[in-house]
Amino acid sequence: MIRSFSYIFGFILKFWFNIVGNYGWAVILFSITIKAILFPLTLKQQKSTKKTQELQPKLQEIQEKYKDDQQKFMQEYQKFVKENDYHPMGGCLLAIVQMFVIFGVLYVVINPMKYMDKMKDAEIDEALQKTIIDTQYSGDKEAFESYVVSFINENSGDSLVKKATQNTSGDDEILTYVNYYKLRNRYYEIDILKNKYEPEKLTIFGIFLGDITVQNMKDWKLWVFPVLTTIFYYLSLAMVTKKQKTQPKMKDADGNEIEMPDMRTMNITMPILSGWISASVPQGMGLYWFTNSFLQIIIQYVTQKFLDKGDKNNSSTEVVIEAENLENTVQNPIVEEKKNNNNGKNKNFSKKKKKNKK
Repeated sequence: MIRSFSYIFGFILKFWFNIVGNYGWAVILFSITIKAILFPLTLKQQKSTKKTQELQPKLQEIQEKYKDDQQKFMQEYQKFVKENDYHPMGGCLLAIVQMFVIFGVLYVVINPMKYMDKMKDAEIDEALQKTIIDTQYSGDKEAFESYVVSFINENSGDSLVKKATQNTSGDDEILTYVNYYKLRNRYYEIDILKNKYEPEKLTIFGIFLGDITVQNMKDWKLWVFPVLTTIFYYLSLAMVTKKQKTQPKMKDADGNEIEMPDMRTMNITMPILSGWISASVPQGMGLYWFTNSFLQIIIQYVTQKFLDKGDKNNSSTEVVIEAENLENTVQNPIVEEKKNNNNGKNKNFSKKKKKNKK
């Protein structure tokens, strides 16, 4: 299923690459596109999270009240869920979708020829052979073929050579070497990408998006995206838990309190993990993750303001209604008193009128 996502993402990424002509800006525009597609789900999740936080005290009150009567608790819990449309796992859907997106993008970044250029395996092998000849043998095909024959014969006992030979049935020494190259280099499609396009098209802010930080840790530029990914991912997670003043408490069927994971720990470990992953894969993944986290902060800020404004408007309406009810409550006795006084005056006036007639 993830690979299906990758084909779709590869199409979108290639679409933007053809328009802007730069792989880095294509990744940024791709991130914006995915965020726009997922925005309705993001908004729904934020509403669900906000509602869950607001209902948590009431749920804890029910748990405490019926802690000794599990059957009664389940009845009240079902009633609570129905009356409040409470879905504690409602926010999990977006998290699952985002995981699919992250792994889908990772496949695209690692295998751009397969998912962006839609090349078949045989075409990729042919393109890789050309890349090796162009970059390592200055385009001399005969020199390459001569080296391959001697290399295969001298290293026939090597485990990777044996595996490469099995994949090609040993009939084609050139293809065997190509397979051996692929086994030694997980990011071989990046080499093809680099050989196919000008370096300027694959670079943004002076960073080549095919480079990997852990393979050249002394180059400070390669740490930019992993560090930014860590920082902005942390900020996006911190914004989610900012208003959650208390740690949620849940209880099992026996009424024993379940220890929930500490969100503060998650807020630290997850960004560090994402930063390390960004440093372990091509820079294109780090650029996507950083852009995604940056956009997430903006979206969360704007939608939170929107949701808070809606709550204030609802609170203002309730205050006005209560004020009107209070005003009516206060004014009604006065009105009744005035009516009674007027009725008394009218009766006195009628009596005087009758006396005058007599």
